[in-house]
Amino acid sequence: MLPAIGSAGLSIDDVAARLAATFDADLSDLRVQEPDTVVAVLEGGRLHDVALRLRALEGLTYESCNFIAAVDLGDHFEAVYHLYSFAANSYLELHVAVPRSKPIVDTVSDVWPAADWHEREAFDLMGIRFEGHPDPRRILLPDDWVGHPLRKDYVDSIENHPNV
Repeated sequence: MLPAIGSAGLSIDDVAARLAATFDADLSDLRVQEPDTVVAVLEGGRLHDVALRLRALEGLTYESCNFIAAVDLGDHFEAVYHLYSFAANSYLELHVAVPRSKPIVDTVSDVWPAADWHEREAFDLMGIRFEGHPDPRRILLPDDWVGHPLRKDYVDSIENHPNV
């Protein structure tokens, strides 16, 4: 049974302080984004372990993965995880750098089942692969689509439009 919304009785500054103390070596650039969000940077190789720990964090459990955004920053990609804690009535926004040369990050779909479709979308449109994903197929575009159309370096191909 999930706790009532906001039952932890923590301010957003308290949430940030607790996350900083608990995940000191893992989360960097931790800051509060008013009114209800903590933003932090996480190294990709630590994602799955930190996700498991966030899901099990006593009194401040992040039960929900609301969204995963994939961003092309030119020299690298970024996977941005939007997590929610019912107990603290707050969000955690985790930024994970993903190298262009090897756009792979571990899946968190086993931690937060809602991540399944978000990870597939990030693969489909940006080309980020989620290692260990149970069904790593395209979700929006046809299976034979060439490339990933939200990348800054994407060039469309006539092969993608056979009826033109």
